[in-house]
Amino acid sequence: MNEPNMSEIIKRLEKVLSGELKREDISDWASLYVMDDEPNVDDENVWEMLKIMSGIDILDSPTTYLYNQEDIKQWIEKAKDSL
Repeated sequence: MNEPNMSEIIKRLEKVLSGELKREDISDWASLYVMDDEPNVDDENVWEMLKIMSGIDILDSPTTYLYNQEDIKQWIEKAKDSL
């Protein structure tokens, strides 16, 4: 499994906002790294974003996600700032 980079993270988050990717798909992808016994992620900023993204599909109620569109936009800005 190749180490993800911040550009890839930004693209995936933008695809969630545009509806091209489901939150569950992003969570599953990020969780592959976060739950790995020996994660292959050296960049601390990428690691932090992967941990956040692994919970992007958490529900606050049966029909509402805990993290809304504004949260995702803020994550994208935070990720861009670390480039």
